Amino acid sequence: MTPRPPNKWLAALLGLLAPPAGLLYAGSARWAGSYLLLTLAAIGFLWFGPAALSAGLTSLALSVVAAGHAYRLAGQWPAGHVRPWYSRWYAALGSALAVVLVLFGVRAFVVEPFSMPSVSMQPTIAPGALLIVSKWGYGNYGSLGITVAERPVSAEIRHGDVIVFAYPVEPLIRYAKRVVGLPGDTVGYRRGQLSINGLAVKRTPVADFVDPAQATVMHQFEEQLSGARYRVIYDRDERPYFQVIQDFPMRDNCRIDAEGIECEVPAGHYYVMGDNRDNSSDSRTWGFVPARNVVGKVWRVTAPR
Repeated sequence: MTPRPPNKWLAALLGLLAPPAGLLYAGSARWAGSYLLLTLAAIGFLWFGPAALSAGLTSLALSVVAAGHAYRLAGQWPAGHVRPWYSRWYAALGSALAVVLVLFGVRAFVVEPFSMPSVSMQPTIAPGALLIVSKWGYGNYGSLGITVAERPVSAEIRHGDVIVFAYPVEPLIRYAKRVVGLPGDTVGYRRGQLSINGLAVKRTPVADFVDPAQATVMHQFEEQLSGARYRVIYDRDERPYFQVIQDFPMRDNCRIDAEGIECEVPAGHYYVMGDNRDNSSDSRTWGFVPARNVVGKVWRVTAPR
């Protein structure tokens, strides 16, 4: 039997979905290696580079180019030429599956990108920013709605850390907030003043924050927790405690009045707040974050473009 050449359309499809696999199927291990390096570089730049949107477009363009390249190479296959083992459809599909599984494993266990949808963490995190979240040791392993494993939190979580977690009210939604209370802490928030275990967290006034999107000016302060320095903002018009308090689990751990709220954080839970103190739905509203809901700690923030 005359050896069958690679199918041009299958080569193009594989090149679009997983560029290295498309070039392997088209019979070029050298080009497959080159596209693998380019794909990894595009992913790295997408997650860690300064221009996430440009990197995303670059990654898409790379897939389109790889699809065309694989189609052309498959169409130029010499008649009767014996194809190498890695050019067989099952080997190419296997390599594509391997790439997908490796990328999924990285997202599920090591680092995963998330997008910041709201203004609740301004001025630290702007809406639309890309968050790179470190996941190993936080126990909530999975990605893209698929849970792989759940383990107790083994990584250290400190006051001042920004974590991503499954929203207790609707676990399919991911929130990003700052940890201000660890298990056993007593956290108070009255008329804009945060206190932990009876000690007020020092606030140092800095220049006002100007929101370019809303054209609003807000009071800005610098706080420090566990050595982490960060800034928080408040509306200019002082107002009494405004949060709409929901009926959340272990609400009996909290004392609520017109001036604010004070809560004892139960074991296996955390108390979180947004840095945009007057515009954040957080533990003041819906209660404590169970440790099993923690997805990971924000490692890097890429500004939106």
